[in-house]
Amino acid sequence: MARTHKVSPHTGWFCAGNITSEEAALDVDERDVTTAEALTSTKTVIITPPGSPTGMLFRFRADGSADVDSKLELYTARGKNDYYSRLATLTITTGTQDTATSTIHFIDKIVATNEETLFDGEEGAGTSNADYIDHYYIRTFGFDRFLFVCSDLDSTTVYVDCCYLYE
Repeated sequence: MARTHKVSPHTGWFCAGNITSEEAALDVDERDVTTAEALTSTKTVIITPPGSPTGMLFRFRADGSADVDSKLELYTARGKNDYYSRLATLTITTGTQDTATSTIHFIDKIVATNEETLFDGEEGAGTSNADYIDHYYIRTFGFDRFLFVCSDLDSTTVYVDCCYLYE
């Protein structure tokens, strides 16, 4: 009997938002959805995927010089009455591959720490692919809110790109 497989429909990259101001990792009293999502838009990128993707793939861009690094804190929650929990801390390093403008560059190295192993976060090639584009993949497990804050912003702006994956 032939086996059928579900595949990801074409879900191209989109810019989920950008961060231009630092925000420390969320304190205990800042992790409820209402408080966390009330932070100014310059400090957060919030992604609420449509439907139920089984995974999400991220890539990042930043302005400034090559080899500058910043730290992103990635949190996740389920629904409007939940609390955010940290999924990972991502140290991202700016590469030299330009986007359409020569002042914004792709991130060529992602190093994940503080990872919640349930989500099976995976970095791309990182250091072995200097000046290429690195990626970070997570499984979503039905979580419907993903929030980024930049706890150490060494560029003027960090851009978060995303695409949804369906299996």
